[in-house]
Amino acid sequence: MTRRDERGVALILVLWLVVVLSAVALEVVTSARAESRLALNFRARAVSRYAAESGIEAATTRLEDLLAQFQGPFPRAVLFHQLDEHLGALRRVHLDGAEFSVEVQDLNARIDLNLADGATLVGLFAQFVPAGRAVAIADALQDWRDEDDLVRPAGAERVDYDRAGRPWLPRNGLLQHASELGYVMGMTDSLLRAMAPYVAVGSDGRVNVNSAAEVVLAALPELGGAGARAIVGQRQRGGMFSSPHEALVLVGASSGRTGVSLTRLVVSPTRVLVVSRGWLSGHPLTHEIRAVYDVAGTRPTLYSWSEHDE
Repeated sequence: MTRRDERGVALILVLWLVVVLSAVALEVVTSARAESRLALNFRARAVSRYAAESGIEAATTRLEDLLAQFQGPFPRAVLFHQLDEHLGALRRVHLDGAEFSVEVQDLNARIDLNLADGATLVGLFAQFVPAGRAVAIADALQDWRDEDDLVRPAGAERVDYDRAGRPWLPRNGLLQHASELGYVMGMTDSLLRAMAPYVAVGSDGRVNVNSAAEVVLAALPELGGAGARAIVGQRQRGGMFSSPHEALVLVGASSGRTGVSLTRLVVSPTRVLVVSRGWLSGHPLTHEIRAVYDVAGTRPTLYSWSEHDE
């Protein structure tokens, strides 16, 4: 081998060494970046969770103060009518490198999908779809949430979902989230979107005549469409109800004549949903906590708690 050939071989070896070292360096950099992203995501997850918990703590502390100040049916009704103003400071809060936002929903302003009876469900669905389809969805929902596999006259159980090739089967238990209604036989995405503002889970089944929308009130057999319009009209004129009996009198009914239990209606929320979302500033990951509280007494009492990352 000549001296020139030796220099050529050496050059080739050097070039290969450069390539190998570059690959090793790239791997080290890539691994470092991956570890850095992993560490950042871990930190973001921890920070967002604690930020969301801070939102829950801030909201319940504020609620407790307000409940102590506003006692009695009518003052409490006024309080929750103006709740957005009282909790406005919590819409978006900046912490040290983290943020959270809080909203509070009156669950008694919606129909509870787990507790509503068949007549109420038909009354609700019939405002969006023809009567026959409303009955079918109401029966299917009741089949979805009951523990047996017996099919109601217009309902659907596991065999019907299998036959239709549906990816979801009846839970045979209570719905965990209102969006689960979309899995029930007969529901569509567009119908679910239309009904979303009027349904909930986690309520105690009572309806707030001072806050429920006309759609919700009209679903109640004891009120119907005419009664719902009368109640909403009274509210639009600036009137609020200090007792459920006032609402029934307004619609020309009484508990004795209609057989309605006044305990089904309330004038202020007895159960609310506190939704708190926390995140690390500048990071896309968000942690959401959904906490349901009983607020019938002088302080909020936790009823249920769920959380997840978004």
